[in-house]
Amino acid sequence: MTLLELLGDAAAIAANPIAGLAKVALDVAPDIASLFGDDAEKAVGKLADTVRAITGTDDPTQAREVLADPNLVFQLRSQAQAFAHEERMQQMTGAITTLTATLADRQDARARDSEFIKAGRSNTRANVLLITAGLGIVGGIGFMVFGHVDGNTAVGGCIISVVTLLAGKFATAFDFEFGGSADSEQTREMLARAPPIDR
Repeated sequence: MTLLELLGDAAAIAANPIAGLAKVALDVAPDIASLFGDDAEKAVGKLADTVRAITGTDDPTQAREVLADPNLVFQLRSQAQAFAHEERMQQMTGAITTLTATLADRQDARARDSEFIKAGRSNTRANVLLITAGLGIVGGIGFMVFGHVDGNTAVGGCIISVVTLLAGKFATAFDFEFGGSADSEQTREMLARAPPIDR
């Protein structure tokens, strides 16, 4: 649920005074709603705290009167932007940490495979899993084609889901073997989505 949807619910506002303060913030500065994504609950609390700090009151009616001052509205916008920026940076940090761990795991697995090759052995488990995924993809498609299974039925949808999952595993195996480009692309996309760093 988005921030606007949450604060458009009169019953939720009546039941929660914090939502009332957050609604005041959106009423006096509607543009700040676009700063927040799907984590509306967190944004409501932060906006309410900001309104309370700026106006010095917990009463939405009094807060609205105090925020008739354009300087205080500017201050509200600035703090909302700082909060949204901080949230995006935390999300990016989490995503980068996950990507770094994934790349490290992949590198460790590649190093293990190199050791197998040096010892004159092969990674039988990985080969069996890859062959199984390939057979599953071919089998699923064959079953749908020769069994005349409609993709819009429950059975067809299930087969499509399984084939899609196995195809994803196949793609992961190719990324593992030929790495670099896919990993770099993920990193480039993540950095491109990162908000600019304030100086």
